[in-house]
Amino acid sequence: MNVAKPIREGFVADESVDDTIEIQPPQPQPQPRPQPQPEQQPKRAAPPPHMEDPPDPVDQFVGGKDKWPMRVRLLYKPIPDSNGNLVDTLEFRQPRGGDINRYGNPCRINQEGDVVIDERKMHYIMSALSGILPPMLEAMDPRDWNSCAYRLRDFFLPDLRAWL
Repeated sequence: MNVAKPIREGFVADESVDDTIEIQPPQPQPQPRPQPQPEQQPKRAAPPPHMEDPPDPVDQFVGGKDKWPMRVRLLYKPIPDSNGNLVDTLEFRQPRGGDINRYGNPCRINQEGDVVIDERKMHYIMSALSGILPPMLEAMDPRDWNSCAYRLRDFFLPDLRAWL
């Protein structure tokens, strides 16, 4: 009787293969000698630096810190009031929404973020808040007029805290 050899696939030679692997136990590694170390003091953590809170950027735009009535000194030229007396200080009452309704908002913010004052509207608002007729305010020195206008402008701008 003829016995056929089993067909083997792959790259295996016909001779017998020894599949045994010798495993050797791990060799002990020599331990390094400890080096003498100088006495070390425990390190102390440095205290964190004192940092002040940055100022709130909204506070620089808020104009509500002034007391009413607001007084602005006219440094360059006194003007006549409605009674004909010369005044060197203008006293403004607190603005209200009705003033904006009657005379318009004298301040706006353009696309670049700059505050623009509408001079005509500001002139009439200044007249209404001070009680001095508009023709009398026309006698003001331009530096005094601008001092009053820039002092009042923040009250006609939005409060950024309301947007949060």
